[in-house]
Amino acid sequence: MPLEPKPLFEDFIKTCTPLLKIPALEQEMRERVRSIVKGLLNFQPSKDPAENLKEFMKRDQNFLGVLLALTNLSQEKFLRVLTAKRFAEKDFGREWNIEQIYKKIRKNDEFAKEIAKLFLEGRNNQLLAEQVADFYLDQLSLPANWPEVVRDENLVGNLVRKKLTGEYTDLKGDHFERIIREKLDRIHKRYGISHFHGQVKLIGKEVDHVLPSLDDPYVMIMVSYMETTSSGQTQRANEQQAIYEKVVGHNVRYPKEKFVFVNVVDGAGWLARRSDLRKMHAGCDYCLNMKTLDQLEPIVCKFVPKKFFTNQAKPEESEG
Repeated sequence: MPLEPKPLFEDFIKTCTPLLKIPALEQEMRERVRSIVKGLLNFQPSKDPAENLKEFMKRDQNFLGVLLALTNLSQEKFLRVLTAKRFAEKDFGREWNIEQIYKKIRKNDEFAKEIAKLFLEGRNNQLLAEQVADFYLDQLSLPANWPEVVRDENLVGNLVRKKLTGEYTDLKGDHFERIIREKLDRIHKRYGISHFHGQVKLIGKEVDHVLPSLDDPYVMIMVSYMETTSSGQTQRANEQQAIYEKVVGHNVRYPKEKFVFVNVVDGAGWLARRSDLRKMHAGCDYCLNMKTLDQLEPIVCKFVPKKFFTNQAKPEESEG
């Protein structure tokens, strides 16, 4: 495949994929939803509400997330509520993450019951009422018929999907990265050119993929797939523009040792932040997305010196 010139920004956008569909991941998530729903439907409630909820949370780490989905309170806000509770109890330690909370629920019966009471009492919890805004406490309160709700297969399926949304998005980013890594692995197998992740001295930053080595960074690749937006996108776009300026500076000083900087960027989150995406497009020699990943091989063949081609000779059309 010949190396295509970097497309104009408007043409690049036309090849982007807002919501990537990866069959293996879709199947994996269907199985996750099915497994959690099955566990929920098998739950047998007891008569005591607090005991009932405590046992529900202890049974499976995913069930706490289902409760949060049922209350419409985000995981982040739930963590803030617990921090406020700890401050009221004169515990000023660092905020717990969700994994720490589940471990405490599983191992500490009293703690599990306290969390259950938070869900059951909401704004009626006297300690929290003094520390947390009613707006959040009203969300924290579970509906009285929650044991029946979690036994409704259709409703609970939607709750589980809502709970897994963040995990699904993260996994999709991982799969996107894996697709790129597999392409680079095939390039390595064909030509003997290795790829590495790590700190590149020239730019003083970690780079996702460097070929053929960290000491000889002839091709540097940064990867980002985002379906949602975040304030960090602007920072990332600015940082990568700064990286590119260093690469350009190197090439001006050493024209016979040309390095190239490649951005692989895709997803609705970037398309929604058009100004940041424009910076990502401008701040590189080549800007690729899911549909143009086949350009990785001609880029590598063009810019990696022939001495690094140990399995197969550098293609003649890439010379010069």
